[in-house]
Amino acid sequence: MSARHPPATPAPAPAVRRGWVMATCIAAASVYSMNMNIVSISLPHMQGTFSAAPDQIAWVVTSFILGLTMSIACIGWVAERFGRKNVFLGALFAFVGASVMCGNATSLEGEVLWRFLQGVTGAAILPLSQSIILDVYPPEQHSRAIGLWSLGNMAGPVLAPPIGGYITEMYGWPSMFDLNVPAGALCILGTILFVPARPPQPGRHLDIVGMFTLVVGLGLIQLMVNRGAGLDWFASPEIVFEGLAGLFLLYIFLVHILTTRRPFLDLDMFRDRNFCVGLVFITSFGLYSFLPLVTLPLFLRNLLAYPVEMIGLLLVPRALGVVIGNLTVARLMKHVDPRFLVLCGLASVCGSSWNVSTWTLDVGVWEVAVNGVFQGLGNGILYVTLNTLTFHSLPARHRPQAVPLFFLVFNIAASIGIAAMITYWVESTQSTHAVLSESASSLNQLFRSGQVPQAWDPKSPAGAAALDTMITRQASLIAFEISFQIVAIVAALTAPLVLLLRNPWPRRRGGPRS
Repeated sequence: MSARHPPATPAPAPAVRRGWVMATCIAAASVYSMNMNIVSISLPHMQGTFSAAPDQIAWVVTSFILGLTMSIACIGWVAERFGRKNVFLGALFAFVGASVMCGNATSLEGEVLWRFLQGVTGAAILPLSQSIILDVYPPEQHSRAIGLWSLGNMAGPVLAPPIGGYITEMYGWPSMFDLNVPAGALCILGTILFVPARPPQPGRHLDIVGMFTLVVGLGLIQLMVNRGAGLDWFASPEIVFEGLAGLFLLYIFLVHILTTRRPFLDLDMFRDRNFCVGLVFITSFGLYSFLPLVTLPLFLRNLLAYPVEMIGLLLVPRALGVVIGNLTVARLMKHVDPRFLVLCGLASVCGSSWNVSTWTLDVGVWEVAVNGVFQGLGNGILYVTLNTLTFHSLPARHRPQAVPLFFLVFNIAASIGIAAMITYWVESTQSTHAVLSESASSLNQLFRSGQVPQAWDPKSPAGAAALDTMITRQASLIAFEISFQIVAIVAALTAPLVLLLRNPWPRRRGGPRS
């Protein structure tokens, strides 16, 4: 989508107004990111309300992610065509309205529809709020601004499970959506009063073929990723169709934008080296960033039998680590080469992930909590630093398209990472269980010599059942450990890419220009 007359680079806003803009954008990011995850904790209650099967109630989550993925690809063009502030304000209004309807739905079909529209309307909130932050702050303060703004984006998913669980137990699941009304109203008021407007470009060309192939192709891939685990992946004709059709449409999109005169995406932005390398980094980061939020509660609940309240408390240290990483990295970037900070973040992720791979069923609460701090710290450092490096040298005229693309890649990678981890965990547990079961026989010398407790005697039904339960737990633990070994390896393999990043401030720090 090349512009004939690109808008001028916006001037930074006054300091006082920047504070109000930041507060508005943090609140908006928090409301949206929390809604992405808060519903998951209430799915059993919603299942009872709508008398739905497990695969049916899963559409409440799938529809939201599907709407988000299909809509976010168009945010850049819509914001340029109708004005960024107008689109941001409209997205907040529509998101609050869809939230109200989600809480008042009387059927599963209605709930799925309004959740889909909630994802569609809210998709603009994160990328546009970050674009606003980048415009109102001068370039030398971008790291600090992104660090503050990221508190809402990164902490929301961590705080959502305990908040959602408490609200659901006390007031019922519809009350979760009612929270969006007062919070959304404050965001709308802040947007009207403080967010600066950028003039729309009414003559902006719309590449219909490019938009259609990208939106539908990504939607099919997202649908395949979300439903694959439940349908046994490529053993299902639906998954095969979605995968092949999605890849075909994305191939058509790629050929089209490389050959058409006015493509849907402005290819000039890919001339910026930091932006291209940043997209690769954020893809890798998305693959593993949210895995602890999904797998750790399952580990604590299913293998260690922790109560839900304790699981919620054990997620708080990770949020604390994210906050520490977000707030400190901005100050460090003024004195330390940000590429070194990327390596520090990767080291924290690798170390904490490898530590998880050494856990046993006797792991203590303090070890889980301390590990969570380092997990969050690594994520906070990586997200802020990569975000700053990716957009620092990119001309401001490309931000309306570049920032949504950044979030689109991140969301797709996160969905793929979670689906791949859960699939591997389940399949590895089954295969490991089969291997371990081969030795769980009365013919084993350990059983014959009496070294195994009588409660696990495979000759009695009760003993065989208890032994099978223990084998299942151990098999699941082994799969869990190997999964985090893979995370550590993936994070370590991206470290050499740091050499391709340019240091945004080489002269000020006295270093050679990259």
